Amino acid sequence: MPAEVETMFSAREIPWHRIGNVTEGALTSSEAIVKAGLDWTVSLRELATFQEDNNTDVSSLIDVPDHYATVRNSDDRVLGVVGNRYTPIQNIECFDFLDTVLDDSEAKYETAGSLYGGKIVWMLINLGKDIVVGEDKTIPYLLLTNSHDGSTAIKGMTTPIRVVCSNTLALALKDNATSFGFRHTNNVHSKIDQARKLLEINYKYVDSFQEEMEKLIEQQVTKDSFYEILDSMVPTVELNEDKTNASQVQNREQARFAITQRFLNPEFSEHDKSAWALLNAYSEYEQWYAPVRKYKREEVIAMRTIKGSQSPLTDKVYSRLVTQ
Repeated sequence: MPAEVETMFSAREIPWHRIGNVTEGALTSSEAIVKAGLDWTVSLRELATFQEDNNTDVSSLIDVPDHYATVRNSDDRVLGVVGNRYTPIQNIECFDFLDTVLDDSEAKYETAGSLYGGKIVWMLINLGKDIVVGEDKTIPYLLLTNSHDGSTAIKGMTTPIRVVCSNTLALALKDNATSFGFRHTNNVHSKIDQARKLLEINYKYVDSFQEEMEKLIEQQVTKDSFYEILDSMVPTVELNEDKTNASQVQNREQARFAITQRFLNPEFSEHDKSAWALLNAYSEYEQWYAPVRKYKREEVIAMRTIKGSQSPLTDKVYSRLVTQ
């Protein structure tokens, strides 16, 4: 298991972004919360600090007003420090929220887990309406994330994943909301009730995504257009006199070569020289070939997807294509 993924399950034959433990099939919420290791609760506990003389005697403690520690009750692990307006949202409440999507469909949980020792948790469900054009299939998911350290709001987002390459393509389609979120405040539970009505945006997004995909396949990209976009998005870097930027020059050349090869050799021949092939060339490079630091690539992809910051370069390319 990657270092920052604390617990996780995956019901797919190939685990979500190639990490996690595979189960026999998609699960219900009561099964998923256990398999994912999320069957624990969080509580708020008062904070105190020691006086300046470093006397560690309990009698010398000073209360910290209007701030609390969020603590996992199963092991007393401190997950964060929050203000007095923060209201914990338990993992089971997140599963209950997503169960509203599953009531009238065949969709079930495909993956769930936690990052950074329980500070961030996520749940992913298949919306049950695949996007298929020819042989190319994209599976749309609804991803819900929650933080127990006060770092982020509760957030739900549409997360389409292209099967052939496991790329996440959460495109910002025109006139389509892709996410919703709300803070951990005292009225957050009422916001959850309201947010249930917003889940229909995901199904609207799926229909629009398929229409956009078909348009991009039909849209041809000339050689001149390809290199114009490449020069704009990934410009060449000139070697300076003392050659101190040699590694940067090499990395840029490798990036341009990788994108070009993926555009010229798409996974499906019917996508040849299309805007769809161009978009996926950038997406595949950015997710699977661009340099990453510190963590394993699969872990970086999962963390970026959960944080909603997956492919900024691909997003720029998409915006460029739809305005041409």
